[in-house]
This record gives sequence, C-alpha cells and structure tokens, in this order.
Amino acid sequence: MKNRLGIFLVLALCLSVFSSVSASPLSSTTVVSVVEDQSVNVRLEKFPASETFYVYMGFNGTNGINGYLVSKIATNDGGTFMAKFLIPEGLKGEDIIAIRFESKDSNAYWYDWFYNKTGASNPGSPTSVPTYNNLPPGFPTFVVLEVNKGSSITVQTKYFPENERFAVFMKDGAMANKTWYEVDGFDSSEGGIQTLVLSIPSQLRYKEKIAVKFYSLKDGFVTYDLILNQDYP
Repeated sequence: MKNRLGIFLVLALCLSVFSSVSASPLSSTTVVSVVEDQSVNVRLEKFPASETFYVYMGFNGTNGINGYLVSKIATNDGGTFMAKFLIPEGLKGEDIIAIRFESKDSNAYWYDWFYNKTGASNPGSPTSVPTYNNLPPGFPTFVVLEVNKGSSITVQTKYFPENERFAVFMKDGAMANKTWYEVDGFDSSEGGIQTLVLSIPSQLRYKEKIAVKFYSLKDGFVTYDLILNQDYP
C-alpha cells in the first residue's frame, strides 16, 4: 500500500510539473505590421488588467532590457487590444528590433522582437483595427493651441517630468520621409504646463502635414503628434 501511495504521489508530481511547463503564457504579443524605421503595430493579448506598462525597444538579442523607452500603455480591463509604437532614432537601420513591456504596478513583463521591414510580420485578426497608444492620465503629451500655416505651431505641454531637457523636432508628415529638423529645445523645470511657439522650418512650409516630436535627452523618451499645416483655430 505504501509503495502504491508513493508511486501515485510521484505520478501526481510529474503531472503537475508537466502541466505548469506546458501551460500557455499568461500574456502574448503579435507583431501585425511594420513601417521600416518608423513604427510597429502590435496586438497585445491576455495582459494583466488595470496595469500600466512601460514599453522599451532595444537591439536584437537584448530582450529589450535597458532599451529605449518609447511609450507607456494602460491595459484597463486587459484582454486584447492594439497599439502603435514609434521606432526610436537609435534603432533605425537595425534588421531586427526587440520590444519589451514592463509593468510599473507588478513584476509582470513580456518581450518579443520584429523584423524592421515594411509589411506584416504576423497577420492580425481580420477584426483587429490598429489604434494609437491607449495613454493613461498623466502621460507626457502636448496639445495644439494654434497653427499659422507655413509659419508656426503653438503647443502646450502636459504632464512632462521635472527638470529634463527636451529637444523638439519636425518633419514632413509623410511616413516615407525620414528627415527630422530640430526646431527648439527647452528645460521642463517643474514639469506641468508650458506653452511653446515652434517655428516651421522653410523645408516644411508647404507640406500638408507636419510631425512634431519631443525627445528627452535624459532617457530617449519620445512623445509626438501629426498636425495639419493649416490655419487653426
């Protein structure tokens, strides 16, 4: 009887170990599409609910550890959703890029990689629609207050970290264009709200759309927007 009990316990332990190893991961990501040196669309599935994840990109083989901070996303109720991330300047030209998601609320993390080539890396669900990042309250961003066509764009920053130096760039809003022009720089001081008047470079005066990017010199964090080059309001 004791021998049978011992065999039963060993089998049960083996089955338990086998089950835990064979179980599907709690989270997963699917790289849906890539625009070379510009952006990647990712479908996130089964992520923990109501957590904020920092998103990093890094060189091939690093799993995104100590990579460039490219965004921050809120999972809300978890489940499946789409997000779009810009590829940082320091990784443009790389054949393969690692992407990593680290929760600031728990020890949860996930990493993946993608080919930095235009096209679909893994076809997404036909019902999935790519969207821009789901940004939680307090995410560093900016709003457009005024546009003088071909001349200037006035913006107001929100939720910027304190005492960091930011460079401001503009480029042609067409995705194929890769040339960024530095137009301004400022210290965030106490963060919060600041109003900046950004002059449009002569090379961009007649472009239909202008991309505006704020780049942190401290950690490479980027926040951006695409703005119509027409009088506003």
